[in-house]
Amino acid sequence: MFFFRKLSRTRIWQFWGGLDVLYLLWYVTSSVRLGKTPFWNDLTVATEVLKDHGTAAVVMVMINWGLQLSIVVSAFLFLFQRKEAKWLGLAQIPLRLVFVVPSFSVLLIGAYLFPNYNPLMLLGMIVLSEIIKGWSLCAIRNNPR
Repeated sequence: MFFFRKLSRTRIWQFWGGLDVLYLLWYVTSSVRLGKTPFWNDLTVATEVLKDHGTAAVVMVMINWGLQLSIVVSAFLFLFQRKEAKWLGLAQIPLRLVFVVPSFSVLLIGAYLFPNYNPLMLLGMIVLSEIIKGWSLCAIRNNPR
């Protein structure tokens, strides 16, 4: 039980907020490295593709953009210890699984650095990371100590 006494809401939320910031930094640097403007180029490409793929694709892209925006918001909420962070973090879990955007963003960096990774193992690790995030947001006591 010593392990659980050391885990406080503040530390857990800083951890998840830091990983959200890491994801955003990875996204921005990857876009810049490819000579693209972060978010803008993705929006223009998506609008071109959506012309050919219909309503279902539009809905999926809009949900994905909502997830991306919510990651920006959750990074701030977690880092500033706002109670809304817990609920936004929990709401993101299904979308993160559908769009393969792990909360433990180090997994994406690892997949980039080790291109011969096993995709099923990565998927399993993403599912595990979301289970851990859900557990940590629900099980850790609410006082910020």
